[in-house]
Amino acid sequence: MFRRPLLLLAAALAVQGCAASNRLDEVALDGRRVAVTAAIPPAPRVQAGSPAESGIDPYDPVGTAVRVGTASRKRREIRRAQARLDSLVAHVDVADRIARQTLAGAARVLTFVPASRPEAADYTLDLRIGDYALVADSFEGAVYFVLLGEVRLLDARTGALLWDAELAEREVLDRSTFGAIFGLPASVGNVVTGRAVAELGSDEMAAGLGRLADLVAERIVDRLATDYARSRDGYRDRQRAEAE
Repeated sequence: MFRRPLLLLAAALAVQGCAASNRLDEVALDGRRVAVTAAIPPAPRVQAGSPAESGIDPYDPVGTAVRVGTASRKRREIRRAQARLDSLVAHVDVADRIARQTLAGAARVLTFVPASRPEAADYTLDLRIGDYALVADSFEGAVYFVLLGEVRLLDARTGALLWDAELAEREVLDRSTFGAIFGLPASVGNVVTGRAVAELGSDEMAAGLGRLADLVAERIVDRLATDYARSRDGYRDRQRAEAE
């Protein structure tokens, strides 16, 4: 997995907002059984280029023609890149890998026992990922890793919500991180552009899909582990009060 110290952020990493519901101080996960359920898009999205790049300027028809022609070519390249990515999903189940890696990673950090299904679990970790993507604001602009969604911890028996948190990340990918994900050399310069995403070959995308899934899973585990650690003082206080 990619560890956070390796990610050199040109813009601050944002995992925004506190948990909307947080009853983690009522929960001890150590040794308990936890299953995972997930709703995750089957493949990441690739986007590079703004619609503004093909804007019409009536006072500069020649310049407009050049911009429109260039923007059309860029959009074709991005569509081909997305098509290559989509065609690989049959061979790499990204959504399943995110779910499995999240469960395995959280189990290691929080020392619970992974369960194969919710009926055999004490708690359920529910993943709701709306979007994970590589996005560039323009074809020659910097590439961002985007993750949007929600993660929840439920009582598996009653379905009661014990904790939920919003995931909202937008992080500039530098060359070393991008290269680590897609198997590219890190010495080609530090700026990763939309063009670099569009030019990824099928083999590079195939190698990167699994690594990108691991990165998404790591961010989810980080969020749960951070909130759980913060809840331990409250949990111990609650236990002492109940014992008195």
